[in-house]
Amino acid sequence: MDVKLCIYMPTCNRRECIARILSTEIELLRKANVDIRIYDSSTGNDTKSLVLDYQNKGYENLFYEHVDYSIHPNRKAYQIFQEAELTNYDYIWLLHDHTVCTDISALSYILYSLQEGYDFYLLNMQSNTYRMTEIQSLDEFLVKGAWPLNSFGASIIRVASFIKGTDWRAISDKYLKDKTLNYAHIGFYFERASQIEHIKVCKLDLLRDYFLDFLRYQKTSWDKETLRICTECWGSNILMLPQAYRTKRQALQTQDKWFLSKYKLLIYKREGQFSFRSFLKYRKWLRMICPEAYWTDAMIAVVPVWLSKYICCHRIIRRIYKAHSLNWKVLIYGAGRHAVECAELLKSIDVDFDGFVVTRKKGNPDSLLGYSVQEAQMLLENEKALVIIAVLTSGVGEVEKYIENIKTKNHMLAYVVFE
Repeated sequence: MDVKLCIYMPTCNRRECIARILSTEIELLRKANVDIRIYDSSTGNDTKSLVLDYQNKGYENLFYEHVDYSIHPNRKAYQIFQEAELTNYDYIWLLHDHTVCTDISALSYILYSLQEGYDFYLLNMQSNTYRMTEIQSLDEFLVKGAWPLNSFGASIIRVASFIKGTDWRAISDKYLKDKTLNYAHIGFYFERASQIEHIKVCKLDLLRDYFLDFLRYQKTSWDKETLRICTECWGSNILMLPQAYRTKRQALQTQDKWFLSKYKLLIYKREGQFSFRSFLKYRKWLRMICPEAYWTDAMIAVVPVWLSKYICCHRIIRRIYKAHSLNWKVLIYGAGRHAVECAELLKSIDVDFDGFVVTRKKGNPDSLLGYSVQEAQMLLENEKALVIIAVLTSGVGEVEKYIENIKTKNHMLAYVVFE
């Protein structure tokens, strides 16, 4: 059975991103009979001209629509969902404009999986294997999906059963408000899922080698509002979900711990986002989302930045100084935003390190912040080193196992998690 899939890609003033995606992916998509629709809010015509060039080359699976610049990305997402309701597509994949699929086998596996006919596919593009696992209940769906689904790209939705029949006025009135706007798409996913009798949801693990997020080491577009968005906005969305969900408090705590970690709060304080006043404003959410860190958060809010840095960082600083005294290298594991912010914080307290390491060089930059990015295995098997793990919380366990395996060959190796 042929399944018709369309990728909907919102973008704004990122002509270079769209160029990279189309140059890598458009031929793969044509061969797989997958459409891609660019929803562009750019202030100029660069992206539109680029898309037109490809259309003139005969790519009939590529479409363009201009959307007003002033429309918030989540309002744009709701607009996409409503327009998709009027199409003949079987499934739609809302995907951000900086992730590209580099291999036809990965795309083929997705299309093969869609033949199973699930209403909702929860995607994990950072797996070390292909796997399809049915999710058994709404509560399991919420706990496993709440945080991953914050990213555009983590869902493929069946049009006939999930999108059609949605009461858009009711859902828009509920979730497209200032307090909940940044996670309004999550509100839609779980609100709608609770309305569908016998809904079928599947978690789809995809091999990370074939998916490249080429902006992953850059700050988010909402970086200056991270504290509000990751507390009030995130929490309000989850707690507003229907009573059918009994695991809301548990789901709140699945947020990646990095965003509200002590190190991030130090950065927010330095930037003026976090203060005693903002602590009082968001303390309810801080207690619910990261209860184990509540009193540390309070300390950072009250104590001057220089002293907070020492209190929060003294353990890791001691580990680094000990490594230096033994002539060990100090390496940061990762090449994403977390690794960059780890490096910037270390530099801000005059603590030096020797570079970055990653599991695989493919898809990673050659350097970050003037330091080399090297493949981990060969380097760590032969060097005395302290490794600082600075990756997404969900990936820490896998990195720890990876390093433990290398330690069987090199006993002069240690690691610490930057969390």
